[in-house]
Amino acid sequence: MDAVLVVAAKSTVILLVAFAVATLARRARASVRHAIFAAAFVALLLLPLASALAPEIELPVLDAAPVRATDAHSPAPASVQPAIITAAVAQLPATRWSLAAVAIAVYASGVASILLMLVAGMWRLRGWASDAEVWREATVEGARVLLSDRIQSPLTFGFLEPTILMPAAARNWSADEVNRALKHELEHVRRGDWKLQLLARVACAVYWPHPLVWTAWRRFSLEAERACDDAVLSGSEASLYAQQLVTLARDLVRRPRVPAMAMASRSQLARRIDAILDPARSRGPAGKASRLLAAVVALMVVLGIGPVRLVAAAAESGLMDAVTDGVADGVSGGTAGGVNEGVPGGVSGALAEIETYADVFVEAAEDGDVDRLDRLFSATRIDFDTPFVGDGTVLLIAARRGQLDAVRWLLDRGADPNAPSLGDGNPLIAAADRNQLEAMQLLLERGARVDDVVPGDENALITASAAGHEQAVRLLIRHGANVNARVWADAREWRTPLNMARRGRHRDVERILLAAGATN
Repeated sequence: MDAVLVVAAKSTVILLVAFAVATLARRARASVRHAIFAAAFVALLLLPLASALAPEIELPVLDAAPVRATDAHSPAPASVQPAIITAAVAQLPATRWSLAAVAIAVYASGVASILLMLVAGMWRLRGWASDAEVWREATVEGARVLLSDRIQSPLTFGFLEPTILMPAAARNWSADEVNRALKHELEHVRRGDWKLQLLARVACAVYWPHPLVWTAWRRFSLEAERACDDAVLSGSEASLYAQQLVTLARDLVRRPRVPAMAMASRSQLARRIDAILDPARSRGPAGKASRLLAAVVALMVVLGIGPVRLVAAAAESGLMDAVTDGVADGVSGGTAGGVNEGVPGGVSGALAEIETYADVFVEAAEDGDVDRLDRLFSATRIDFDTPFVGDGTVLLIAARRGQLDAVRWLLDRGADPNAPSLGDGNPLIAAADRNQLEAMQLLLERGARVDDVVPGDENALITASAAGHEQAVRLLIRHGANVNARVWADAREWRTPLNMARRGRHRDVERILLAAGATN
């Protein structure tokens, strides 16, 4: 087992522990979950030190592949260092050093690029601050407040002298809007979020090939913003604050490519709004006990796995495959993480509100969470019949899951039971596909047209027949469905309830259709 995979395994353990603990703390305050991920990033940075200084524990791992005599007596690999691929080079035959050199170059260039972007961003922030105007009317204790025309949303940065950079347009904001923005940014200052963010960015640079590190980074950033949102809500009305964030995000032309804590961005805004409008959420700063527990758990994990060194008798071919796969997977994961972080900055200004809020609307509809849906529709301009690409309308999603309370709530508020969603059908088709009989009955009673066709999804009876849902077929027939309906599908064939039932060898459905008068 080469050193690359050893470090990948150790860092994976740390990250998986962080995600597991955060999941257990999902009902806790956002500040607690932020402390968990902060501890995880600290642990990642301490891991190489623990590996180098702690007594080593060797865990033998046997490989069935033949061992070369020259390799069998070679010394065990050195303790793992941050440049994880370098450690594998000593084990490679001289004839294969070209591949090792490529691996080192890829890893090193990734680390250097991320760190250079970090330094460049910090330098850019310094330049913005020097060109900005001191906003004397908004003086606050603990930070200097500046006005800049380089940004559209407030942001915070600074080591010795914390700086809150406000957009020049803030001069025209109401007093309440200014106060909410300053309270949010001052909470970042009080919590030391900017310093923690830089530390996490360094960890991301060191472990950039690991896809989980980028997922952890996004959760870390989200929980930091949620914690500051909670501080604002201690003295402000949730709906007004949510609307302010939505307005700021909507007006963003570009995302500033700087390492700073920005008050609003389109990335994960929907989840923040969802949390802001949820009165049942736990709010407030993390207590000393929570922070201490997160730190202790992280330290225990590092001390527990840091000294472990896997010693394997690996064949040359197995080692080379491991290195090759590791580099390939690392480049893929790191690139994905970089894209996930970089693309929102480049194209988020072009994203519509529907795309920003899609995930939380879909989640609320699947869960049948009526209160959450109410909050989301109230906070956005999204219409009840707006289709979310790949999922359909909210009514369709709720009907497909058989969430009757949500289906009834949506219909009561004017959702169209016949609204089509290309690729997903309509609410009745989706319910028929999943054999959600009660949802089908409710939709039909509230105006769903039984024979409506959606291109690519046929109609409800054809869908139910193809799936072999006998009761759904009987229900649709009772409501007058045309058993001889024909739909031209996939530009290659006619589909009918009968021929789709026969194709699926659903004999009972075939008999039901024939008894109802189906002839083709």
